[in-house]
Amino acid sequence: MDKVLSGEASLLSTAASAVATVSVVIAIVTVLAVLTDRRSRSQTAISWVLLIVVAPLVGAIVYWVFGRAWLSRKREKAYREVAAERAEQRARADAAGLAAVRRKAVGAVESALVEGERRLAVQAASISGEFPVGGNAIEIFEEADELFERLARDIDEAKHHVHILYYIALDDEVSRPVFRALERAARRGIACRLLLDGFGSRPFLLSARAAELSAAGVEVVEMLPVGLVRSKVSRIDLRNHRKIAVIDGAVGYIGSHNLAARDFKVKARYAPWIDATVRVRGPVANDLQKIFAEDWYLETDEALWHLVAEGPIAIAEPAVAQVLATGPTTYESAMPQVILSMVHMAEEEVVLTTPYFVPDEPTLAALLVAARRGVRTVLVVPQRVDSWPVALASRKFFQRLLEAGVEIWQYRGGLLHTKTVVVDGQTSMITSANLDRRSFELNLEASLVVYDDATSAALRRVQEGYLARSTRIEPAAWFARPAWKRAIENGVGLLSPIL
Repeated sequence: MDKVLSGEASLLSTAASAVATVSVVIAIVTVLAVLTDRRSRSQTAISWVLLIVVAPLVGAIVYWVFGRAWLSRKREKAYREVAAERAEQRARADAAGLAAVRRKAVGAVESALVEGERRLAVQAASISGEFPVGGNAIEIFEEADELFERLARDIDEAKHHVHILYYIALDDEVSRPVFRALERAARRGIACRLLLDGFGSRPFLLSARAAELSAAGVEVVEMLPVGLVRSKVSRIDLRNHRKIAVIDGAVGYIGSHNLAARDFKVKARYAPWIDATVRVRGPVANDLQKIFAEDWYLETDEALWHLVAEGPIAIAEPAVAQVLATGPTTYESAMPQVILSMVHMAEEEVVLTTPYFVPDEPTLAALLVAARRGVRTVLVVPQRVDSWPVALASRKFFQRLLEAGVEIWQYRGGLLHTKTVVVDGQTSMITSANLDRRSFELNLEASLVVYDDATSAALRRVQEGYLARSTRIEPAAWFARPAWKRAIENGVGLLSPIL
């Protein structure tokens, strides 16, 4: 009996040693992978190494599933094809003599920008290739019911095609007019394409409403399907977080609204969700069309390049705007670098709104520097967010910001989901991107930079409305909080680069 027990103990000891050895080997390989990842910033790498050291096996598994912005070979190939098509379009435009006309129009727009705006425009163009264009009318919508009623009317007026791309779609009383308009448009022969993220819109894609849209002739396509097999062995949590709609390549929508009511039934306890979206009429809508065409091709292999106009730009309205598309295929830190440049542009005031604030070190430094050089620097975040780790990690940064003189306001009227930046009331950006690593490095995001005083002032008034329903964090009260709270926030904050 003793020999049997001794043998079992020896076997267990051998198994435990083998597991420990395998865990150490996996941890070492994973740490090497972290250190050789060209897209990984130092803060991110340190956080991953810390997690792997503390929990070798678990940390390694989490890293390989969620730590690298890797794509399947098929998707990588599709991205290369998209880049080649962009180059081919420009070559065809050159051959037709249209590029010179476009460059002249772009040059006229750039000459109207102030120096800081010109530098920002060149930087943004280096990311997705779109230069600012004039001739746009821009209207801001805050209420979801008004927004989607207007979108439904635009769909009813469509002559050729309707393209809609959203991260989340819900079938509710506010989104329903859009779905009904899509059905009407499809039945009268308009090409209607609805592209929805596979994770954010999973319930909707499986719903009766999606089936009804398909039956009416609307092409409903799942972007970045969820699951190891269906995702074609890409990283499973890469998401298309964009919210855009384009009608006939002439009218577009971009902002932070998901296709849902503000009570947002999937997370109703945080409602209402507060958002803003702009409707653009003019040449910049064509640049939104390019984003949709590229995303559609990546998922379906169907080329819609013939629907993307290249050539003369008619100047009919005053606003100058620039579309910016970011994601894991753009160069490293593309999105935070644009935000950093906007903060550095500020001479009097910069106001930022975001639901999730987990900045990288350069963005944090830019805010600190802006405040210390006398610029009124204002950050508006929701009082309650739907992610407790993000909420705790965010607070880690508050003390440094408050010490530098940054104003931090907490919105009380729901979950403030609007993502905006307004600089000196003259230059602004409305985007789907949050101020966190996921939006900076992983998600496909869409932004609109606006070089227009009237639109920027209107967006600044929207921000002022948020401030009126917010409470300012007083530095003295914040610094006097219990040590245990600061310890928890700083502890979670160590992992902020990987949240």
